[in-house]
Amino acid sequence: MAGKKRTLVRREQIVKAAKKVFAAKGFYEATISDIAREAQLSEPTIYEYFTSKEDVLFTIPGEQSVEARRTMEPNLNMFQGAANKLRGIIYTLWNFYQTDQEYAAVAMLILKQNRKFIGTENYNAVRQYFRLMYDVIKEGQAGGEFRSDISPFFIRSVVIGTIEHLTTRKVLYDTENSLVEFVDPLIEVLTNGVAVRPGPADIQVHVTMSPYSGGFAPPEPADAGLEVGNAPKPRRERRTGS
Repeated sequence: MAGKKRTLVRREQIVKAAKKVFAAKGFYEATISDIAREAQLSEPTIYEYFTSKEDVLFTIPGEQSVEARRTMEPNLNMFQGAANKLRGIIYTLWNFYQTDQEYAAVAMLILKQNRKFIGTENYNAVRQYFRLMYDVIKEGQAGGEFRSDISPFFIRSVVIGTIEHLTTRKVLYDTENSLVEFVDPLIEVLTNGVAVRPGPADIQVHVTMSPYSGGFAPPEPADAGLEVGNAPKPRRERRTGS
């Protein structure tokens, strides 16, 4: 038991150091020596836990996603309605990127460029976290809260795309805005687009007209008698008796 705990602590120590090194130097410029130095370990010790620099890189999002899902999933039951659950997921994700900008840099600037990551178990862990979002959208559609004629995959893609775009902008330009400030605007835009709306109500028009009292016939509408196949009808003049 003590050995297993020590292994977990050591792995966490290495992953934390690697995240900092990758965020500062990028993947290609960083070395195992840099990671070992940051973790205050020897290089051989790094290789006791990871097979390569890439293995260390891929472990970062895998472990983060497992922890995020473990924390978020049971808390979803505290929210009422799919829109509020979706808000909770988006807030949690953006708050995480806001508070751990080293991870945000690794996820947005390094991992998204690495195709090998897609074939790993760590990528599956990331997918399972985003599956929560998909399931909530499906729940909203099944419950009549969201429109069912829009693909839940498309809705989720809109959400993820917005999150990643604004997070990348934050990482690159160090903008002053806090990422969590965008949670409610995103939910507002999203729900206005996918929320089920009540059908148009019957419109009743009440018109009050004065009784006709003139000596001439009231004017006909401009399009009177112009239906297809009908010629305009000549207007009859009134004649007064002599």
